Amino acid sequence: MTTYADGQSAVNAIASRPPDLVLLDILLPGLDGLSVLGEVRRLHPQVAVILLTALSQEPERLKGLSAGADDYITKPFSPAEVVLRVKAVLRRTQGESPPTIMESGPVRIDSAARTVQVGERQIALTPSEYTLLATLIRRPGRTFTRDQLLDILQGLDRSAMDRTVDVFVAKVRKKLGLNPSPIHTVWGVGYRWMH
Repeated sequence: MTTYADGQSAVNAIASRPPDLVLLDILLPGLDGLSVLGEVRRLHPQVAVILLTALSQEPERLKGLSAGADDYITKPFSPAEVVLRVKAVLRRTQGESPPTIMESGPVRIDSAARTVQVGERQIALTPSEYTLLATLIRRPGRTFTRDQLLDILQGLDRSAMDRTVDVFVAKVRKKLGLNPSPIHTVWGVGYRWMH
């Protein structure tokens, strides 16, 4: 594990050698954590990121998740909780099932390469966005409740709000750029893939 005291040092190191996962404090000197997160997503969208922060209000959580974080841990926290969250995120981002190609309409997912294409266009998804899309597309027509998707996306974070799922769905829909979107809202329940 390598630590950096400021945001710019972290970005420089990540740019040259991307890690499997970044634990990122939002309140960093110089380049703040959300700016670092933006750079990580631009440089290496496959890198998992967990935000650490004292800002625990829902708007702050949603802002961090909207910016591309895979999980959000508020202070104070125990070292044991951090270890469990890291393991959960790495399990989601690295523990894929055997390599397969999944296709639905113009969307093609290669789980071995962890790539997503819409037609000829390559889509850059964060690990959580990829997991959400792969979960839905693997079972077309099945409705997943928000709680089920929270279990998949947040692992051990049962304190997360239902709107967390809505944020990820909105980001995936936007990145896919399909109209109408194949991710259908089942009002009062959750989401399903229909194409």
